[in-house]
Amino acid sequence: MLNNIKFFDTLSKDKKSFKPLSPGVVKAYACGPTVYSDPHIGNFRSFIVTDMLHRWLEYRGYNVQLIMNITDIDDKTIRDSILNKIPIKEFTLKYTKSFLRGLDLLNIKRAIAYPRATVYIPQMITFIQALLDKNVAYLTEDGVYFDIDKFPEYGKLSGIKLSETQITDRVKKDEYEKESVQDFALWKKSTLEEDNRSKNEEGIAWDASFIYNGAQISMRGRPGWHIECSVMTRSLLGDTLDIHAGGEDLVFPHHENEIAQTECLTGKLFVRNWLHIRHLMINGKKMSKSLGNFVSFDEVLSKYNADAFRYFYLNTHYRRPLDYTEDAMIVATNSVKKLENTLNLAEATLRGEENKLDYDQEEEKIIKQIENQKLSFETAMDDDLDSHTAIESLHNISGLINDYLSKNINKGVLLKVYLIYKKLLDSLGFFQKRESIGDELTQNLVNVVIDLRNEYRRNKNYEKADALRKKLASLGIILLDNAEGTIWKKEN
Repeated sequence: MLNNIKFFDTLSKDKKSFKPLSPGVVKAYACGPTVYSDPHIGNFRSFIVTDMLHRWLEYRGYNVQLIMNITDIDDKTIRDSILNKIPIKEFTLKYTKSFLRGLDLLNIKRAIAYPRATVYIPQMITFIQALLDKNVAYLTEDGVYFDIDKFPEYGKLSGIKLSETQITDRVKKDEYEKESVQDFALWKKSTLEEDNRSKNEEGIAWDASFIYNGAQISMRGRPGWHIECSVMTRSLLGDTLDIHAGGEDLVFPHHENEIAQTECLTGKLFVRNWLHIRHLMINGKKMSKSLGNFVSFDEVLSKYNADAFRYFYLNTHYRRPLDYTEDAMIVATNSVKKLENTLNLAEATLRGEENKLDYDQEEEKIIKQIENQKLSFETAMDDDLDSHTAIESLHNISGLINDYLSKNINKGVLLKVYLIYKKLLDSLGFFQKRESIGDELTQNLVNVVIDLRNEYRRNKNYEKADALRKKLASLGIILLDNAEGTIWKKEN
């Protein structure tokens, strides 16, 4: 395990050497979806980057305890479940399943837990009462609010300065504009409509009782959005997180408010490293449902495979803007095919026994070149997850392996460099769900055809040999001739 990993920390506005609170263990939390509709490809930039973070920390030997929440109660889930005339629990379960399906299709490693906000309502009520007891929150007729004046460091993450900003009274809605600096809702009293609906439907409102100014006050309602994450992180990972990740749009107000309420309660640093991911853009604008300019997840996967999709995301650093275009996806598709082709060729060539174990001087040179590229890859990833530079090293390794495959190869050398290449691809999540070259019967049948073709070639019957090659190509089997003979692969 190495300790030279550096991440750009949004709070300190600088790259920091990463060192978890507990040696060898990383407590990480990533903001997950609000499940009120199918996720679009803009959402998945954040999830893919979180997956890259997860994989890289594991590559470096850490035990990663990653939690990703599911927001199943907020303004949007209530609004849209009403519009669709579906009970909210059924409505949010539908889109939770849609989100998890997307993770699996993109080969995103599962977190250790996906807590749903509605499961933690009792803990949220307890948390809110503790803030009331500390006199950093207050109760009104329509809810309980956090008093941002009681947290002198409010604004330290986003850079907002209360002294230079006009502060209005309070805001009840979950999300608000960056210009609005307001006391925010911890608990929202149910509206008459929500109360009537909740009589016949679970998951809309809950009974709560708060002690405020010496009086016990009952208030049926639901939690505010910001309190949900603070409670779930503390319940599952403790008072202090090593990493908190999420989209850049969450810096304010969501993450700013998480800091304020959590640090007021615990008196401890809430997060040691804040990682924020830039938006996915389309035609120069943020892709979002509210703007109506989003591209659906299934639409993209109907045209491009998951590895091309992953390549598109990771070939741009996570803190740089990324614009979705068809041209960019075509480039990603072609680029990822080159990487996979090298993998296929190496695996096809490695069938059978090694022909020798010792390496000559020229072979040692090949191994050294690829090990140097491996070091470049690791250095890039350790430097704030510079996946763009790391992918350049993958292409360099691919080129070196392809050159070696055109020579009189030593399978012992090829196996060594193949394992390096495969491990680096795995660390970025590439090609882990691809089909194998074929089962034993398929391999045997293709090899019979190859033997027949080779016989035609020896007899200089090139017309029949070429006809066999074309027939196999029509079935998706591509033949490649090299110094060792003929190998084959499935067409991408």
